[in-house]
Amino acid sequence: MNIGFATNIELVSDYILIRRPALPRFWDPVSRPYVALIVEDPISEKMIRYYLSFGNGINEEGRELLDVVDLDVLANDLEHGALLEVRFSATQANLYQLEILRGMPCWRWIGKYRGIQDFNYPSTIDWESLIIESRVVMPHGIIG
Repeated sequence: MNIGFATNIELVSDYILIRRPALPRFWDPVSRPYVALIVEDPISEKMIRYYLSFGNGINEEGRELLDVVDLDVLANDLEHGALLEVRFSATQANLYQLEILRGMPCWRWIGKYRGIQDFNYPSTIDWESLIIESRVVMPHGIIG
């Protein structure tokens, strides 16, 4: 059921390079935040998400923590150009691309999603047109 809003996926025009992207800290069963590595399936050529976050216990305030794999350690095993999706809620997500600068992993903010597609949340964000628009090359099965 579509509510008539356009999908708000945008290419980030400013060159923004950061050491570590902002990550969701708490699990919420309504907004369902996550962090995922986006990889292209070589057979179907569709994008697959490998989730790097998981709920892990309740803090002293009663909120469930969201643990995320250490991105610095992970970046050592990834190739330059790997894509990372950080979703905070149905209305906010960011797409980052790995860049290695002087041996240091950094993440370039290349896309943002602001809006809601429909009431069938959680729906996946289709970054494909944005990736094609930004001319991201896909070496070795990892979009980047």
